[in-house]
Amino acid sequence: MAIYFFKKKNQSNFIYILLICLFSFFINYHYSNLGVFPIDTFLHYDSAHKILNKEYPVRDYWIVSGFIVDFLQAIFFKALGTNWKSYILHSSIINIIISLLTFYFFKSINLSNLISFFYSICFSVVGYTISGTPFVDLHATYFCLIAFYFTVIAIKKPKKIFIWSIIIFFYLLAFFSKQVPTTYLAILNTIIFSIYFILNKKFRVIQIIFFSFLFYILLFFSLLEFLQIDYIDFYAQYIDYPREFGSMRANDTNFSKLKFFNNYKFIILPFCLLSFLKVRKLIIEKEKIFSNDFLIFLIYSSLITSLLLHQILTKNQIFIYFLIPITFAYIHSELNIKKSRQKNFFLILILLINLFITLKYHIRYNENRKFHELANTNISEAQNANILDKSFNNLRWKTPFFNGTAIEEINLLREVREIINKKQTEIIIITHYLFLDSITTKKIYSLNRTYTLDGASVPTNKSKFFKYYKLYIIKNLIKKNIEEIYFIKKENINQKIIKNYIDNICYSIDENEIFFIYKLDLNCLVLSTKNI
Repeated sequence: MAIYFFKKKNQSNFIYILLICLFSFFINYHYSNLGVFPIDTFLHYDSAHKILNKEYPVRDYWIVSGFIVDFLQAIFFKALGTNWKSYILHSSIINIIISLLTFYFFKSINLSNLISFFYSICFSVVGYTISGTPFVDLHATYFCLIAFYFTVIAIKKPKKIFIWSIIIFFYLLAFFSKQVPTTYLAILNTIIFSIYFILNKKFRVIQIIFFSFLFYILLFFSLLEFLQIDYIDFYAQYIDYPREFGSMRANDTNFSKLKFFNNYKFIILPFCLLSFLKVRKLIIEKEKIFSNDFLIFLIYSSLITSLLLHQILTKNQIFIYFLIPITFAYIHSELNIKKSRQKNFFLILILLINLFITLKYHIRYNENRKFHELANTNISEAQNANILDKSFNNLRWKTPFFNGTAIEEINLLREVREIINKKQTEIIIITHYLFLDSITTKKIYSLNRTYTLDGASVPTNKSKFFKYYKLYIIKNLIKKNIEEIYFIKKENINQKIIKNYIDNICYSIDENEIFFIYKLDLNCLVLSTKNI
C-alpha cells in the first residue's frame, strides 16, 4: 500500500512538472513571435552572433550591461545556428527553469501540488513571456530569484552548506547580466545575513561564501584574460560608467507617490497583507525575528524592495508582475495554517483575485505586447519575417514606430542588405536593427551594442567618461580600418552619436535615398587621438 501511494505521488508530481514545462515553454515561444521593437527585441542578437566571430563585448564594442546574456545566447547560436528559433528558445527555456523552481518553492512553503501548480502557471504567464525574447533586466532578475530559492533551501537545510556556493554563483550571474537590481539586493542581504550568521555563529558559512566568491571572481577574470578583454576597459564600461549614469538617473527621478502606487498596487497591497500576517505571527506566537520562517520572509522582502527600486530608477517598462503570484502563494501558505471557519472562503478568494490579476496583465503584456511598445500596433498587419531572411521564420514582423507598412519596412531592410553586401570597404551601421550583421555576407562592425544619446548607451559630454569613450571608439575605428559609417535615413537616429565624438575635420558626409554616409579620414583620426 505504501509503495502504491509513493508511486502515485511521484506520478502526480511528474504530470505537474511536465505540464509546467510545456505551458511555460510554449506560452513564451508563442508570444515572442508577435511583433518587433528592434532595439529591445534584438538586444542580444547581433552581439551574440559577433561572439561566434570572435568579436567580444567590451573589447570590440562598448556595452554597459548584458555581458553574460550575450555569451549565453552565443551558446544557443553555436548549438542551433544563428536564427530566430534558437534566440527565443533561450528565453523559453529560462521561463521553464524559473517556473519549475517557483513550483518547488511553493511546495517548500507547504502548498499542495495542485495549488503550487496553479500559482506556477500564473507565474509563467507574467514571467519571461512579457518580453518573450532574451532581455538583460529579466535575466538579471531571474538569476536573483533563483538565488533566493536556493537561499530558502540553505536556510531550511543548514547542514548542506555547499548550497551557499550555488547562491553566490547565481548572484554573480545576475550581476554580470546587469548590475542592478543585483547590487541593491546584495547590499540588503549582506546586512540581514551578517547579523544572522554572527548571532548564530555560522562562521563556516561565511568562509564558504567568501572563498566561493573569490573563486568565481578569479574564474571570471581568467575568462577576460582568455578573451583578451582589458581589465581597465571592463571596469570602466561595466562598473564605473554605469555607476555614474545610475547616479544621474537617481538625481533626475521625478517621483510621484500616486503614480508609484497605481503602477505597483497589485504588488504592494498583497505584500502589505503578507507583512501583516508575518508580523502578527511574530507577535502572537513569540517567534524569533531570525527564525527560519521569518528570515525567509526578510529575504523575500529585500527582493521586492530591490526590484521596486530598480523599476523606479531605470524607468523601463514594468516587468516585475511575476511577484504577484509569488506573493499570493505566500499569503495562501500563511492562511492555510490558520484554523477558522472562514479559511476556505479566503483561500478561494485569493486564488480568484490572483487569477484575475494574472489575466489582466496577460492581456496587457502578452496579447497587446506592451513591453515592446506594441500596445497601439495592429499585429494582424504583421508579415512573416522569413520574407526578410529565412532565419527569421515564424517571426511576425510589425514594428511600432516605422512610418509605413510592415512589408515596406521589410523591403527597405532587404535593400539595405543588398547594398551592404556589395561594399568592399570596412563599414559600421548605426542602427536599432540589431541583427543586420547576422543576415549580411558583408561583415558589419559595431561601436556600441545600442545607439541612444540619453546616456544609457554611451557617455554624453557631461560625463567624466566622455573623453575616455571618444578615444575608445576612435582607436577601434583605426584598428578595424573603418572607412564608412552608415545611418539608415528612415530610422532618424540622431547623428550626434557620431558628430559628438569624431572631429568634423575627420569626415565628410554623403547621402543617397537610403543612407547618410560618413566617409572617414583615418589619418586624421590617428592625429586626433593625440589631442584627446
